[in-house]
Amino acid sequence: SHIDDHLRNTRKIAGTFKPFAGGHFTPRGSTGLPVRVVDCPTEGALGLAENCLNALIDEGWANNQIALLTTKDRHPIHLDYYERGATEEYWRDFHANEGEFYGHVLGFKGLERSVVVLCVNGFKDMSRTREQLYVGLSRARRLLVVVGNSGLLEEAGGRELTVALSRAQAWTPAP
Repeated sequence: SHIDDHLRNTRKIAGTFKPFAGGHFTPRGSTGLPVRVVDCPTEGALGLAENCLNALIDEGWANNQIALLTTKDRHPIHLDYYERGATEEYWRDFHANEGEFYGHVLGFKGLERSVVVLCVNGFKDMSRTREQLYVGLSRARRLLVVVGNSGLLEEAGGRELTVALSRAQAWTPAP
């Protein structure tokens, strides 16, 4: 049996990951806010993703509504927990829901936040890009921001993703 009705995300968010969701998929959420896209070189994606997070807080989103997820290298805050062997503290902080969350897409399966800034800062393994993009694009309930290089996104996610993202709002966060 399939779960055909999809309620977690808005329809605009669901439209971005529909190419990866398989045939039985009917978004039933509200229309929602436009997905935002920040097209940039892969090397600059992490810094721009941080600018996005700060701009979203300036717009009035609470920091505990936001997750910044990377596709390749960990964000320095995430890396610090990892290098200290502080995974218990890391997940306790996530579940305490007191601040923004920094993670890797593959560690965020089954989790969600109101806002996700998906930082496409490269891929270690091109054979896993569809899985990573599916997870990264589907974790936001209300607002999705995709930060990365449009060429890499097309290579990783295919033409359907490019078409879906072409309907998104191009965004340049204030530094």
